[in-house]
Amino acid sequence: MKVFAGLVVAASAISNRIEEKNSWPGNENAHYCGCNLVLDPELYAGPANTIINSTCTLSFPYAQDDPHFVSVASAYMLGRDRISGSNDVFKFTGFDEVSNPDVLDILVFYEPQDCVKPGRSIDEIEQLREEGRQSEIWEIFQNETAPFCQIALECRNEPENQPPPGVYLGNFNYDIARSVQTYTVPVYGLEQGQEVTFNIYDYKNETNDCYNAQPHVGHGFIEDGSCSMDNSTGIPRCGNSITFRQNSEHQGLLEYFSFEPISPANSAVCWNKPLHHVENYKWQTPSPWDTQQNFQQPSREEFP
Repeated sequence: MKVFAGLVVAASAISNRIEEKNSWPGNENAHYCGCNLVLDPELYAGPANTIINSTCTLSFPYAQDDPHFVSVASAYMLGRDRISGSNDVFKFTGFDEVSNPDVLDILVFYEPQDCVKPGRSIDEIEQLREEGRQSEIWEIFQNETAPFCQIALECRNEPENQPPPGVYLGNFNYDIARSVQTYTVPVYGLEQGQEVTFNIYDYKNETNDCYNAQPHVGHGFIEDGSCSMDNSTGIPRCGNSITFRQNSEHQGLLEYFSFEPISPANSAVCWNKPLHHVENYKWQTPSPWDTQQNFQQPSREEFP
């Protein structure tokens, strides 16, 4: 199964009271359950009626832990709310000309432990295999998919309906069928020639080392950073820091760069497990929400 988080649903002509909810359970070969919701903001975004220039908060009451992955197509991250005592509040906004004002396209994947029935554990799979009881594995997983689509969503307009100032990340495109891939990162709000540094974090708010950071042609330049390649040796620098400088000749609203998270397959030199333990490799997904939360907005004096 392939799901692409960057999909933007067609706009206002089809947004008349849209409400589509498509959920899926986990199974032995694809542990991650989840839901895709396509919604009319006027029904779910409260008095603001739109995500444009609003502060929106989104949470998933079903999740016992951080979701594996959360996307709001064409939205831009404001960060995570971990102060309130809840670990799954995601904050976002929308901007004119780059966000869809008429449709909310939300995608969530849950961690395997949230995909099993109450009282069961994902760790039972290996035990049942060893005992020759493969036919019982399906009984571990939750077969009621409706809870996966539970959300709490509220949007409030910014003062004077103005966008929040600063630099903001869009969705990291993500294909759950692949453990190693290139993430494309949209950036909104950069001034001409401005340089910023992003430290990549995962959904546990832990540093997520990366590899092979590259600018999209014409959009800017990757400066020295621990996520870049050491050109003198051809060896990855093995860190989570990406420094991007906007191309002052580019006049677009969005800039783009890309990166790969490290893995035993693409950068074994950076992998901190012994290579004979790669069969225990567990994927941690880079999070634009946590990356944005940890981003230090630069002062206007820091760029030309």
